Amino acid sequence: MSAPPLTPAVDQLKGIAALVTAGAILSLTDSLAKHLTGIYPVGEILFFRSLFVFIPILFMVSRSGGLGSLRVNNWGGQILRGGCVLFTTFGFVMAIKVMPLADVIAIFFASPIFGTAMAPFLLGEKVGWRRWTAVLIGFAGVLYMIKPGSNPLVWIAVFALSAAFTNSLRDIITRRLSTTETNNSIMFYSTAFVLIGGLCALPFDWKTPDLYGIGILAATGILQGVGQYFLVIAFRFGEVAVLAPFRYFNLVWAVIYGYLFFGDVPQRDIIIGGAVVVGSGLFIWWRELRVKGRL
Repeated sequence: MSAPPLTPAVDQLKGIAALVTAGAILSLTDSLAKHLTGIYPVGEILFFRSLFVFIPILFMVSRSGGLGSLRVNNWGGQILRGGCVLFTTFGFVMAIKVMPLADVIAIFFASPIFGTAMAPFLLGEKVGWRRWTAVLIGFAGVLYMIKPGSNPLVWIAVFALSAAFTNSLRDIITRRLSTTETNNSIMFYSTAFVLIGGLCALPFDWKTPDLYGIGILAATGILQGVGQYFLVIAFRFGEVAVLAPFRYFNLVWAVIYGYLFFGDVPQRDIIIGGAVVVGSGLFIWWRELRVKGRL
């Protein structure tokens, strides 16, 4: 079977530009969330962040399909994805509360490695020995960064790793949902799930936000939604196979924001382990293209 025709180069460049822009915006929201963790409880951050995310989501709904685009055909899948998004967001915010942003992002990039490891069991996809080797090397890179047994913050790093795991599950579920659900409905109900999760946490830990706090919480949510909008644009113009490597540019943004806002400088272990994880992820991406005849 011949490979499907490639998208024109100009559109691919638009997709890449949109993806890099989305990464810059989403990494900025992560930086704002890290700042907020020093002021407000995590559950409260999740609640307000999700609440304000609905502003750009409803804007997107109004421009593409209206309320009809929120119709659900697979409630089970929507609930499973919403749960994964909730646990991913919670684990990620818990991790950045203590760890440098770039460190968390480096560990979080284990997500595609988890996805490859689970693909044979959840999607029935065949994974050859080369990709399994890359998976093992990638996990070795994660262990090098976390250093279980010698790292006093290993329990915090586990939050980042669990977020990477549930994020990979989210991606797998999204692939299944994409055949029956619209992008609008997927974003809307997953955001609602995080909103409800944050709401349930409010009675246990609450700090009334002042005007400054409301402003930052609103900015975090709105920018999160804008970043998601740019992701939609990116994958509208560019092919997944072309865009995938540029996701790793998020690590560059995390290093820049971490240094500018918090004075964080990545340590040697994170640089080495992160390079191994990113390298493994890029090899898996390259190998998948070879197997599918795209290279």
